[in-house]
Amino acid sequence: MTIDELRQLLNPLDASPTECDGMTRLCHTQLFQHNIPHQVYRGSCRVDTQLIPLHFWIDLMEGLEGWCVDYRLGMWIRDKKLDVPHGVFNLAAFSQIHYQGKAIEMPPLPESLFQVLMLAPNSP
Repeated sequence: MTIDELRQLLNPLDASPTECDGMTRLCHTQLFQHNIPHQVYRGSCRVDTQLIPLHFWIDLMEGLEGWCVDYRLGMWIRDKKLDVPHGVFNLAAFSQIHYQGKAIEMPPLPESLFQVLMLAPNSP
């Protein structure tokens, strides 16, 4: 799968009203269902001088090493002047981003919960 195809698969999830843990669960579920090798992490992230003490993200594997999935990093950064990546990105292009954490096991979401998390506020 190419990076563009991966973005097409995951970008629609960005509309969900979730924070980093929920968004990571949604992305993990999609990646799992499409047999795309990846690893979920829980830890912290430093962007320049700002620290996010608890954060979730995904690292891609098997031919996509160095690529990260993180759709919620920017929501925690107070300084909007910082160049904060969003979505699927090559971590090497962002020297000011430093993730630190541990790989965790996360079961994919059941379809019903996946659909609930995708509901936008005020949806019928």
